[in-house]
Parts: sequence; C-alpha cells; structure tokens
Amino acid sequence: MTDTKNLSQDDLVHIEALDPDQVRPWRYHNRTRSGMDDASLDALAASIQRDGQQQLGLARRLPPGDTHVVEAIFGVRRLEACRRAKVPWRAEVRDASMPDSVCAALMHSENEWSEGVSPLENAAQWKAMLDAGVFANQSALAVDLGCHRGTVSRAVRTATALFEEDWLERLVRPVMHEFTGRAADRLADACADPERLLRAKYRARNLVPGFVPAQSLYVALFGKDVAAVQRETVFVRRKGRAGGGVVAAKIERDGTGGFNVNVRPHEQTPAELAELAEQIEALLATEAAAASGVRLGRRLIASLTPKEAKDANRAWLEGCIWSAARASGLEWDRWRCAAAADVLRNQPGGWENAVVGAVGGTSADPSGGRVEDEADTD
Repeated sequence: MTDTKNLSQDDLVHIEALDPDQVRPWRYHNRTRSGMDDASLDALAASIQRDGQQQLGLARRLPPGDTHVVEAIFGVRRLEACRRAKVPWRAEVRDASMPDSVCAALMHSENEWSEGVSPLENAAQWKAMLDAGVFANQSALAVDLGCHRGTVSRAVRTATALFEEDWLERLVRPVMHEFTGRAADRLADACADPERLLRAKYRARNLVPGFVPAQSLYVALFGKDVAAVQRETVFVRRKGRAGGGVVAAKIERDGTGGFNVNVRPHEQTPAELAELAEQIEALLATEAAAASGVRLGRRLIASLTPKEAKDANRAWLEGCIWSAARASGLEWDRWRCAAAADVLRNQPGGWENAVVGAVGGTSADPSGGRVEDEADTD
C-alpha cells in the first residue's frame, strides 16, 4: 500500500469522474476518425456499461468561465463511448498550466498503445501544432514526441500537399483515417507535378467526398484509367432458380461519381420494373439533393393552379405537397407540409415567389438558390 504522506504534491494523481457534456476534445487531438465509427464506439460503450471504463483518459483543466470544465487530451474514444453509455468519463485531470507540447507528447505516447491513429491524422496534427508555434520547429517536435526527424519532415510535407488545396482536402479529409503512410506519400508526391495536379483537379469535380476510399483516390485522380476504380453494386436482380441466374437488372456506382444502369425490360414483370424505377428515382434524388427544392417547386406549379392552392381543402393541399416533396427526395413531415400550405394559400408575393418561399423559406432566391434564411421552417 502506498504511503501518501511521503508523496509530494507533484506525485499525486488527481482522478475525476466527469459528465461527458462538461468535456471537449483538445483542439490538437489527432483522433479525427480512426476508431470513431459507430460500430466501434457502440461496442466500446457496451463494454464500458458491462465492465466499467478500464483505462483512464487524460484531461487538462480549463479556466473558470469557459464553456466546459476540462478538455480531453487523450481518451477521446472513451469519452464518446461514455457519452453513448450515459456514464461519467473517468480521467486524470492535470492543471491548466500544462503546456500544449507536453500534452502532445503524452497523447502521442498513449496512442501507441491504444487503437491506432492513422499516419495522416498524425501528420495533420503535427502540422497544425507547428503552424501554431506549439513547437519551435520540426526538430523540437521530433525530440519531444520521440520520433525520427525524417519521419516528421515527411509527414508535414505530405499533410501540406494534401490539405493545401480545398478541392483535394474535401476528398482526403473524410477518409484520412484509412490512409497508410505509403498511400498518403504517393498521393502527395503526385501533387508535386503541376500538370498532373491540374488534370486531377478536373477529375475531382465528379468525385463525391467520402465515397472514394483512400486506396482508390490515387487511381481516381492520377491514374490513367479512371474506370479502374472499383464499382459498388447498388441494386441487382437475377432471373433464375433461387435468384442465381442471369442478371436482369443492375445499378452500379463508381468512385468517379458515375452510375451505370443495365436492365432487360422484357425479363421484368410490371412490379419489378416499378421497383427498379423507384430505385433509380431514389438514387437520383440523393445525388441531386441540392436541386430538390427547385424540383419540388416545379412539381407544385405543374400540379396546382394559384386558385386551387387558395381554395382547395387544406388536408388535400397538404397531401399534394407531401406527395410532391417525397417525389423530389425531401423527407418532409406534416408540419413542414402545413407550413408550405400556408405560404401557398396566402401567396403574398405571387405564385412563383410563393412556391420558392414554401420550398426554401421567405428569404430564398427565386432563381433556385438560397440566401440567409431565418424564416425556414424545416
């Protein structure tokens, strides 16, 4: 048993059980996505509910008057799992005077023993701390974190290349936790060629952030054959015994943002064709979500006259709006439909402006865009 009487104040470990809502992640924490998926967090939350929190986090006290009590230096996964499990987060709490450089060293050491953080996540954090002056230079960072100077230099160069251009960052950041060090370096090296980078920027216009996995980004942006990106089967129907025969209908999606639909109409029943049409409509509604408001406006104008909108039974009008919203890919509830019905029935600014107002709020742009919208009822 430890004799606490002979311990100095610096030797004492201060542990607290904190409400997760009183804790915010440290601004330089590097666990952006690694181990932060729902399945992993739910499994950890179940484990904590069953066995308790087995490993402490590390927190730093925040000044009085801050929005939170402490900030989590490491243990961000456990913090989120405790939030889901609705139990306090247990952590060693250090004084507010602990420097960011010490926090970084402690976090880096702890992450080596927990579920791994990707090399690119580390690189992004190192660059952020260097840019903010937490460390005087790369050599100082390498010494404090126990890394080789060359490792830090390469990581910072890679992070600079992949996050400097907004169009590239939007594709890299959602999947940064998937990158191996080699894959990230390869992508960064390709960015050093201005001509290749320009072609990649053109290709990037058709890529959906978060859909192209890290291992496919190089091929999608710089590969000679963009079609080589692995395709995802969205829908398939086979004809034959136990569904194992000839493919009668298939919808595929590739990493470049394109879709491919193959169908044999003569091998489909009317019900099967209807299901296929619904699949395609749902797919298009998702991909064209930004235009859903304009589509709804056009559907309402085509199905209702101003007089009908003003004189029709309210329930019938709300039903028409709900049906048109669903067909446009909008999941509107009865309250949103009722609010839209009020706008259409009153029509204070003319029929066209009434439709736009019903879709996007009173500050919406009649051209189909949106501006600051304080009256949006959604």
